[in-house]
Amino acid sequence: MDSIEFRRMVQEDADGVAAVEAACMPVPWSRQSFWEEASHTDAYYLLAVDAARDNLIAAYAGCWVLANEGHITNVAVSPDYQGQGLGRRLMQELTARVKALGVDAMTLEVRPSNIPALRLYDSLGFKSVGRRPKYYTNPAEDAEIMWNTKI
Repeated sequence: MDSIEFRRMVQEDADGVAAVEAACMPVPWSRQSFWEEASHTDAYYLLAVDAARDNLIAAYAGCWVLANEGHITNVAVSPDYQGQGLGRRLMQELTARVKALGVDAMTLEVRPSNIPALRLYDSLGFKSVGRRPKYYTNPAEDAEIMWNTKI
């Protein structure tokens, strides 16, 4: 994990990000969707790349920055890198970067069945504030709404 570096997503990264997404999500976004999303001026997509593996994209996280709030849109860690603390490092780096842009509170939605993610977010200061009914498909599931107001 010493070879992991963080950098902002550029257009040429869309294929690699879509590959991580496809490996992790039941209903993955397309390459085009990622680039359209990341190209917005209010979006900040951070990549974790493995310098020892020709800058292979190991993980990514996306965030909308609106005034002083950040809304996490996507987080995924490639299966080859899961269970090694990369998700935590990625979220900490993203938080630091958007905080430097003036963000002082962050929110996200997560599947209630995604216990590892819930534990991670809770350990990073996110707290549950409610649910969005029928937010997810494949399988259908509510979304747990979480906020961190002390970043």
